[in-house]
Amino acid sequence: MNKIIFFSAKKYEIKYFNLINKKYNFKINYIKESININNIHKVKNYNHICIFVNDNLNSPEIIYKLKEFNIKTIALRCAGYDNVNLKLAKKLNIKVTNVKSYSPESIAEYTIGLILNLTRKIYKSYQYTKNKNFTLNNLIGYNLKNKTIGIIGTGKIGIKVIKLLKNFNTNILAFDIIKNKKIYKYNAKYTSLDNIYKKSDIISLHCPYNSSTHYIINENSIKKMKNGVIIINTSRGELLNTKETIKYIIKKKISALGLDVYENEKKYFFKNKSNKIIKDNNLNLLLSYHNVLLTGHQAFLTHESLENIAKITLKNIKKISSNKKCENIVI
Repeated sequence: MNKIIFFSAKKYEIKYFNLINKKYNFKINYIKESININNIHKVKNYNHICIFVNDNLNSPEIIYKLKEFNIKTIALRCAGYDNVNLKLAKKLNIKVTNVKSYSPESIAEYTIGLILNLTRKIYKSYQYTKNKNFTLNNLIGYNLKNKTIGIIGTGKIGIKVIKLLKNFNTNILAFDIIKNKKIYKYNAKYTSLDNIYKKSDIISLHCPYNSSTHYIINENSIKKMKNGVIIINTSRGELLNTKETIKYIIKKKISALGLDVYENEKKYFFKNKSNKIIKDNNLNLLLSYHNVLLTGHQAFLTHESLENIAKITLKNIKKISSNKKCENIVI
């Protein structure tokens, strides 16, 4: 029997994995904590491990331990895999799989939600009315019609965002190293990053995280942007230099910021810290600003996404364990 140990397992996803596992009958053990060198011994007697975006497997020590315990597969139940030491895993013949696409609509729709919340100050209005303040002071927003939106990254999620934005009659500029012909159906056009920075009223990030996209939003890029720009990031926290972004929120160069990810989120996201003192000053500042809407990496969190993640992850493991071709193999 194939045995899988899950790390960073959450109640809301366990339900879907148990449902889909009726087809496979894997023996699954769900562990709440993230994988680390202190709990790595728990993988003993398992064939595969399943991890999420904030589990860190970049440490050679952990990868060697996985090999020592005869782990055959590292199954990521997410799209990103920069948190795994792929080079060493390949050397040790440990297969790595991911979920390349589970529901791009979920993240695209959430992106639009952040944009509308910030341009129309919906969340701020909610805070007013919750405190029985029914005035409209400081709640003036603006229409999306005729605004220029810059989309950085035109993969499956980016193209869905472009498609949705077309319905608002926006001018859409896009940038990606790999061109996606679908953008032309929605009257979008490719341009340079500098042109996106210069002309966009709103900039939304939908690119993967790697060495070339690390801190793509930084002091130099922000200086090129319009005064009053809105920045949205539902992709990866490390795309945005938080410290330098905060500097330009204070200067009012950035009028609003919508984040579902944060560069140091591993310490905080997916955990209840309501009764704890957060020692991350940048995070505390973001949480204190009225024009910053920060959520805890939930853009993916829909019934459809969770079901698809479970289906694809377990299918990946089944194919690897059966020595069949797996379309979602990373290495």
